[in-house]
Amino acid sequence: MSGGVYIPKSREKNLHTYKYSGADDSLVSKYILGPYWNWLVSLFPTTIAPNTITVSGLALVGLNFLTLLAWDPTLNCGAAKLTPGYDARGPNDILPPTPLLARFGFPESVIAKQEGSGSACMPAWIFLTWSLGLFAYQSLDSIDGKQARRTGMAGPLGELFDHGCDAINTTLECILSTAALNVGRSYWSIAALIACLINFYLTTWEEFHTGTLYLSAFSGPVEGILMICVIYLITGLAPSGSQFWDRGILSVTGLEHFPFIAKNLRDWNLPLNDAFLTFGAFGLGANIVASYSNVARARLSRKQSPLTPLAGLLPIGALLTCMTLWMTARDAQIMADGQSFVALYCAFGLMFAYSVGLLIVAHVTKANFPYVNIALGWAIMGTIDARLPEPILQNSLGGVRLVAFGVLSMSFGLYGHFVYDVITTITKETGKPCFWVPDSVKPVEAKKAEGKKTK
Repeated sequence: MSGGVYIPKSREKNLHTYKYSGADDSLVSKYILGPYWNWLVSLFPTTIAPNTITVSGLALVGLNFLTLLAWDPTLNCGAAKLTPGYDARGPNDILPPTPLLARFGFPESVIAKQEGSGSACMPAWIFLTWSLGLFAYQSLDSIDGKQARRTGMAGPLGELFDHGCDAINTTLECILSTAALNVGRSYWSIAALIACLINFYLTTWEEFHTGTLYLSAFSGPVEGILMICVIYLITGLAPSGSQFWDRGILSVTGLEHFPFIAKNLRDWNLPLNDAFLTFGAFGLGANIVASYSNVARARLSRKQSPLTPLAGLLPIGALLTCMTLWMTARDAQIMADGQSFVALYCAFGLMFAYSVGLLIVAHVTKANFPYVNIALGWAIMGTIDARLPEPILQNSLGGVRLVAFGVLSMSFGLYGHFVYDVITTITKETGKPCFWVPDSVKPVEAKKAEGKKTK
């Protein structure tokens, strides 16, 4: 037998030596959510597989995404601010908001169409369900490892499954967040996805080189998700819904009523969504420094070059460069068409999940770093076609949509094949099923009870 497509026979034996290593410096995890997670996992019987818990959480996020597709499938609500007479100020606001980017960061192709009338904006209750769904996802995602240890099902498949679901959730939450923050099909939505995917990739890249999954005092899986839950909650409770985030930060905080600030800082009355996303950029910079510091320290302790791992950032750099160049090609024709934009946005999310999956497989099987993959190949080809003076395929609205949905379909098929092949290979090698706990595997509680009886 030659093994699977992604895990060759020669690497299967390394699955048995894999052992998870993690470090969480979050005070929220330790003192607030930790006790809640310990209580929550105790409610699940040991007959439920940890991967079942993980995929159940992702299903809730998928349901949130379906509500977005049902109400505003092309993210038109954010474009409502392009219509004549739109005023982002609240009833009592004095200063007008001053966006960092002209016309709230929308490309000229979207501005010219002035598509949004506000009629597609979602009702408040949807954002409240998003907040509940994401919090439930975080809860289930945080106890699957605990359930794995309770049931004796801990292993490499659990890490692959957990990280895979997290990678999918990253893209889905990014597009949901841009809808909630009312940035729609603007450059901000592309920047948000770039920041989210880099953050996630850095964590996985760091784990590959250090052997440990580090979660800092402020991490995406804990504080980041809680912050997004609060954004959804505020959007759902605000009278103006997602348009609340277009208000100026000096107006919302009341600082505009101080004469000195109103006079000297009026040009810095950033919309709340601009301010939040700018804050995220600073957070990304801090995470880059922290991740590389951990990698460099680990490499130096093994007397290895701290510079070599930087080559591992080239795949994600190439993928996100392709996404940016493709999305903005030909006067941002992808962004001008909501159907194409959402389809390609999700396609790049799947390409990213596939790239991260390859990296995790390499980590648990002790294989070489995966620098190249097929998804990057068609991302490059699609970008080149879009950037040609006369595109071969993307030379009309129909062609643009055909390519966008075609790439989405290919990415979905590729990632689906990856998931199936990896699950099949690991379950055959380890003897541990993916979605149920076999009778042959005794829960930890049962083993402890047997040990007491023996004594």
